[in-house]
Amino acid sequence: MTTYPEYFEENMRDLLANLYDYLKLIDNPVAQRLAAGSPGGDRAQVARQMVLAAIEDMKSGTSAQLISRQNRLYNILLLRYVEEQPTNEILGQLALSERQYYREHQRAIQTISRIIWDRHYADAASEPDAPSTLVEELDYLQLAARNKAFDPTEVILSAMQATHVIAEQKGLALRLEEVRSEIALNVALPVFRQFFILILKRLIESTDRGGMIEVVLRARESSPIIEVSSNKLITSNAAFLGALQTDATFRELKKRLNADLRASGDEKGPAGIILRFDREVRKILIVDDNPDTISLFKRYLANLPYQLLSAQDEKDAIAIARKTPLACIILDIMLPEKDGWQILQTCKSHPMTEHIPVLICSVLEMKDLAASLGADGYIKKPPSRDEFLGVLREWTE
Repeated sequence: MTTYPEYFEENMRDLLANLYDYLKLIDNPVAQRLAAGSPGGDRAQVARQMVLAAIEDMKSGTSAQLISRQNRLYNILLLRYVEEQPTNEILGQLALSERQYYREHQRAIQTISRIIWDRHYADAASEPDAPSTLVEELDYLQLAARNKAFDPTEVILSAMQATHVIAEQKGLALRLEEVRSEIALNVALPVFRQFFILILKRLIESTDRGGMIEVVLRARESSPIIEVSSNKLITSNAAFLGALQTDATFRELKKRLNADLRASGDEKGPAGIILRFDREVRKILIVDDNPDTISLFKRYLANLPYQLLSAQDEKDAIAIARKTPLACIILDIMLPEKDGWQILQTCKSHPMTEHIPVLICSVLEMKDLAASLGADGYIKKPPSRDEFLGVLREWTE
């Protein structure tokens, strides 16, 4: 079996969460792939039925017992996404603790992602990683730029100027809709510029002669949204989006910008893509006296929308927690001076920190004790990257 890329699992999560929402479903890249070739009005239904069939195929045997272990992943997806039952009811029906549920839910998402990928994507060419020289260059650019806020209007105009020659060769017009409000983008400017040039280049290549490529820049609740569309797109919108996602350079640039990408347009109007830059960087505090553990988690979170803070003792940990808006705290147990249990109780008993999810990360097998003392989750040390990110997403998104 091939290994599916990280963005694919995120697209599957989005698809399942919006299984009965027509407008969101038809925008999902996986749903677009599943329903490729189907009439416009039937695409959401076709994609939904294919996902439902894949979920049904996860069922083992004919056992009707909800608590059946061999059918646990199937039942989680069935109850959560097909029947749309709330989590607290699912816990009771499957006789699971909250921690067990989130762990098994992650496995269920991975399983359905694997089934869909193997059936509908595995025949495609494997997606190469970005060259190491590109990664090193982007590392340098990102460090030098330091993510200072800037107005993307001038950068977009510069990118359009850089691509106007190849656009003119095909008789294409490039147009930027006038921006009527101030918009600030807080990413690495040179990385964004190359990212946008690449998008324009690919859209020009996929637009028929005499067409127009239009860029619309606007803000929604202070979050920049950029829509790039073509009125004569040669390929389907889904195919164009899929081709972008398989480009190693595009994926590396997109990952560093933390940009969300969706298809835009419909059967009658211009088609293209929508870029959103509203993913908030979440601050995570790790309390651990082992530098190797901190380095491991930093590698796990590299290029993801998280900022990792660290502390080695109670004094620093509490000080950071009380003055910093944290998405969660990852807490070791065996620490010098006061141990993790004491820090946990201090956090959960103070009004400034009691709301922050605390995840115990330890080599000790003490899940029940952690839960009884108020911990929100438990991670066995050292976790794999998938395990770590899976638990983290459940408590920070």
